Amino acid sequence: MQFEEKMEGYIEHNGIIESIMGSHIRVRIVQASACSGCKAKSLCTSSEAKEKFIDVYDSNPERWTMGEAVNVRGSLSMGKKAVRIAFGGPILIIIAVLMLSKLSFGMSDGWSVLLAFGAVGLYSLVLYLMRDMLSKKFVMWIEKS
Repeated sequence: MQFEEKMEGYIEHNGIIESIMGSHIRVRIVQASACSGCKAKSLCTSSEAKEKFIDVYDSNPERWTMGEAVNVRGSLSMGKKAVRIAFGGPILIIIAVLMLSKLSFGMSDGWSVLLAFGAVGLYSLVLYLMRDMLSKKFVMWIEKS
């Protein structure tokens, strides 16, 4: 699937196709830390690389083969939106609940913190329940390397 949106940029990772099940394609990427390309990394214990899997849906999966090297792409604006949902939402909830519980209701610090973490847990549950809708908004696509 080609992405026809005008965008200021994109996020790109190199990967290898691990499996193809209908239109569902699973791609393995290696997410390396900033120092993984350093010549001294063999002497350093802080360099790391993590394997991750990206699920991509393609309307024409016949053109792909397992083990093929591909580029996984997503729009930069989509990445920014994901960061706002994953980090901005919980931070705002914690601040709002702490302020409301302390200032408006005069709760103790311990109860305020428990309430704030409970609210973030509820936020996480809502995101989990909305995962199908969110997966349609956060679309990645693959291209040949």
